[in-house]
Amino acid sequence: MTLKQRVTWALTGAVALFVALQAALVYLVLDEQEDALVDQIVTTEATRLVQRLALGEVVPPASGPLELGPSLKAWVAPPGGTHDEIPESIQALAPGAYQVNPDESVWHVIVTDSPSGRVFVRYDATDNEERVYEFGAILLGLWLACSLAGFWLSRSVAGLILRPMMEVTDRVSGWAPGAPAIKVDRDDEAGRLIEAFSRVQDRVEQSIAQEREFSANLSHEVRTPLTSIRTDAEMAALDADVSPPLRDRLSRIMQNVDEIGSTLETARAISSAEAGPRTPVVLAECLDDAWSGLSERGQRAGLVLVNELPPTAVAELDRYGLLIVLRNLIRNAIDHAAPATLRVTAQGSGLVVTDDGPGIGAPDLPFVFERYYRGRWKDRMETGAPEAAGRERGLGLAIAKRVCDTQGWKLTVTSSTEGDTHHTAFSLQFG
Repeated sequence: MTLKQRVTWALTGAVALFVALQAALVYLVLDEQEDALVDQIVTTEATRLVQRLALGEVVPPASGPLELGPSLKAWVAPPGGTHDEIPESIQALAPGAYQVNPDESVWHVIVTDSPSGRVFVRYDATDNEERVYEFGAILLGLWLACSLAGFWLSRSVAGLILRPMMEVTDRVSGWAPGAPAIKVDRDDEAGRLIEAFSRVQDRVEQSIAQEREFSANLSHEVRTPLTSIRTDAEMAALDADVSPPLRDRLSRIMQNVDEIGSTLETARAISSAEAGPRTPVVLAECLDDAWSGLSERGQRAGLVLVNELPPTAVAELDRYGLLIVLRNLIRNAIDHAAPATLRVTAQGSGLVVTDDGPGIGAPDLPFVFERYYRGRWKDRMETGAPEAAGRERGLGLAIAKRVCDTQGWKLTVTSSTEGDTHHTAFSLQFG
């Protein structure tokens, strides 16, 4: 059965059961009330007959019953004797109230004693019982009608309930066609949805695998020519005949090659979403290495780095992951805080990177780690800063946060734009 069919039959069964219980209750109440009413009529007539016999208002006939009503008859047996016309089914009854069923009939009988003899009062309730049965048949018909109406209503309700699921299933199936890698045994709406999500998962995993393969291939193919370029630049810089301006250019070439290499490693680390090997890292030296490839750019922007990390500060971590984070924090300071002083200090099991730039406004602070969010950069572009032209930002802090999440580190930010206390501080805690 499909999920829609199960919901339909479950709702239909609930409606049918509820109506059946109500119908059965009404039928039983009516039957009890009918019996109680007949018993009350028979008891009243028997009491009145005894009183009339005692007063001599009624004389028992020599033969035949007393006709008290259309369905009500009475017989009086003389003391110590019998009445030959009393029905055999009741003539042996002792005083009391009885319900007798002779020949598929229904009689309500009262037997009592009087000065004239034993009185038998009988009410033939066969017609009453037939009317009760007819009412039961009507209730049965109503139950069938309500069950059919409940079935069609349940189908409509089930369709409304499952429509969003079916729309999601159709959209997902259209986005990821084909057969899933796993077999789904369920042949219903839920099974179709599971199968569709399985195809989506297969497609996502395939895309991730292709992305990792592309990053690995790109890093491998580009690294060889980059190494050759850097080696040639180093060899050329060692030549004594090289002029100082050319030597500076060669130094910038080597720095840019290192920057390209770090960018490739960043892409590889982010695509793999895996932490590298942990080794003892001297934090001060790692910061100096991160600054070396950006120092010239930082100096042009007016950023001064103050490394206050103690030489003895060593942490067991992924050194390249820390380089990625520090480089992106330094780039962020160059782009958004400079001209300023960037101060790096040790704090607990991590470090704090603080700049005395203009700070980040409170509305922008919760979004600084989101991809392509450039609140501060837009502010600078609106002021007409010439160095902002033609440059895009918004990935550096997102990359740093992604690497921290992969490594299990915690990266947070605080900032102020008030008066002389304006600053931005990034806290990086390891573990």
